[in-house]
Amino acid sequence: MLNGLMNIGQSALNASQAWISVTGNNLANADTEGYSRQYVDQKDAGGLTYRPGAQPLGVNAQQIMRFFDAFLERSYVRQNANSSRWTEQDTIMASLENIFNESNRKGISSSLNNFFNAWQDLSLRPDDTSVRVSLLSYADNLNDMFSNTMTAIKDIQHEMDVSISQGVKRVNELAESIADLNRQITYMTVDGISNPNSLLDKRDQLVRELSTYVDVETIDHGKGNFRVQLSTGQPLVDGVETYSLSVEGPMKEEQIQPGSKYDGQIKFDGSDTHEYTIEIVEGGDATTGAPKFRVSLDGGKSWLKDTDGKELHYDITTAKDKDGNDILDKDGNPIVEEIMVKDLKISFTSHENFTAGDKFVITPKDGLYWNEPTRGPQNITPQMGFDGKENPNRVTGGKLAAYFNIRDDNCGRYMDELDAVASSLIWEVNRIHSQGAGLSKLEYANGTQRVENTTRPLGSHQAMLPNGDRLQSGNVNFHFYDKDTGDHLTSSMLEFPAPDGPNFDPAKHSLEDVVNAINGVKVTLSNGKEVQAFSASIQDNKLIIDMHPDTNGEVEFAMGADSSGLMAGLGINTFFSGTGAQDIAVNTQIHNNTNLIASGQVNGQFQVNAGDNSIATEIGKLVDKKITITTMWKTVDNQSLGQYYANLVTTVGADRRLSKTNTEYHGALTQDLYDRVTSVTGVNMDEEMTNLIKFQHSYTAAAKLITTADEMLQTLLGLKQ
Repeated sequence: MLNGLMNIGQSALNASQAWISVTGNNLANADTEGYSRQYVDQKDAGGLTYRPGAQPLGVNAQQIMRFFDAFLERSYVRQNANSSRWTEQDTIMASLENIFNESNRKGISSSLNNFFNAWQDLSLRPDDTSVRVSLLSYADNLNDMFSNTMTAIKDIQHEMDVSISQGVKRVNELAESIADLNRQITYMTVDGISNPNSLLDKRDQLVRELSTYVDVETIDHGKGNFRVQLSTGQPLVDGVETYSLSVEGPMKEEQIQPGSKYDGQIKFDGSDTHEYTIEIVEGGDATTGAPKFRVSLDGGKSWLKDTDGKELHYDITTAKDKDGNDILDKDGNPIVEEIMVKDLKISFTSHENFTAGDKFVITPKDGLYWNEPTRGPQNITPQMGFDGKENPNRVTGGKLAAYFNIRDDNCGRYMDELDAVASSLIWEVNRIHSQGAGLSKLEYANGTQRVENTTRPLGSHQAMLPNGDRLQSGNVNFHFYDKDTGDHLTSSMLEFPAPDGPNFDPAKHSLEDVVNAINGVKVTLSNGKEVQAFSASIQDNKLIIDMHPDTNGEVEFAMGADSSGLMAGLGINTFFSGTGAQDIAVNTQIHNNTNLIASGQVNGQFQVNAGDNSIATEIGKLVDKKITITTMWKTVDNQSLGQYYANLVTTVGADRRLSKTNTEYHGALTQDLYDRVTSVTGVNMDEEMTNLIKFQHSYTAAAKLITTADEMLQTLLGLKQ
């Protein structure tokens, strides 16, 4: 009995000592980030069957454990990914918003107004050289604003690429560290006896940091059998095994359906922020028919449409020579022609057995991939649809989602819309200007727009002419004048041969056909001799018009009415060159000679008067004119250029407001979960001080028990005396 009292006292001393040690450790780590409050797992040691009943054996201090709520931790990790994503996205959106902020400085909007005001000034004084120089100055300033804005957006995209690379590297490092901790935890865990609490805390901290980069979830089967996986299911850590993420360059994949006989691959050239999904809608052989495909830029949620709202279908054709025969590659197979789709030139390696339903996916950018050793990389790049909803099968949380969404969705949309403004400006101004005349007539004209395939109809996707879809059936007027006297000699139109002529048809006539038609134009000289007027040619895939040597330098010309838009499309007698916001510029010919700025036009008496302001007036009215402005994913036909750009600025502001709102919302949820987690795992100084006093008294009481047992033993031994 007395021996039992001694054992009970000893076990109580050990338990109290363990509690005091743990309490002291809690106090010491009260401010240590990631430390979980610990406690002693103690249990009744049981008892022995004995008279007068079961004799107790004291207490067992089995192991030191930590206060931890797995459900709260998992909830916090998931929410932390959302909060990190929106916090990072809002920070970057603030920089993007500043690019378009014109509240305290001049930008594109004011430059656009100044440009059109300069045209209105020219309409008041069309023969004033200083006004023409001023117009060029305002035009150059507008072009610089477009270019600088695009450059600023691209700089942010570059910063996103750097951040993505660093983020992916850190994710892989964290995965390796967690796997290493799993290995140590397995080795150091003794069930029911020893728990490596500090290692468990460290692992939790690494998982929390990992969740700031990507949205992850955890599955814990005990010890080191701990799995960290993306919310889409792909594991990053599975026990001691790791799987890496990587940033891969432009990629493509074929999704050939069962039964399809197509054995070729898709090819592409170019880059874009969107991911292209190509689906064959009509099968067949490109040499005997015209297989067709459609394109989606948001994973198949929506398909590209033309300005009339009809779904765009692209013909797959083979390259032909002048005689209409297929051009063959080195293996003797017909070559499939490239097709321009937005910013990509798309083609195929095989011309036959296209099957409806086959899909091809092109990722013309650096993307995020999960690497599985036996299956290769899987695309998990965050993807936002044009409906504003994210692809749930891709990464949606963490900083990496913010970086990709900013780079591809936000910057991509803003650049597309900025290009749409610049492209529409170029077209609308050039469409009017190309039909006008300045203070000086023309002796030559250099086209500014490149035609990639000079043998294909200019309105086709294979020709790849910017604004080729805007061309119409019609004709072009040329007016010829005696260079010395200025007298009108004759006027002519283009004439295309039957059966496709005599007018220009963008669905039938190529650049080579246009050159032949221009070279067929005749002019009657002042001496009555009829000669070939022009010597047109193609240089660097652009149209060049020069006077034919037979005119003996006696003739100059002016452009007249153009019902087809052909000259504007090819960049002849135009004010602007370039195709979008990055390369918009004033035509070099006009920059070298302001007299070529078309302020007027050839009138009914075939005269070009210095005081004619018809063209300048019409261009000046573009400031308020409702025009059609198109991106590949939307068409607006009821706004002016200024209104469209103002709406773009509003969109940027709305996106910033969205990111700010989500930052506040998810930040509040994350903070609430963090408070709940720390209420379980955090160290409360007052509570620990109370425990210290409590277990100090417990220790004293246990020692008193041993003293009492010793005194009883001494009394018993004293009976022998």
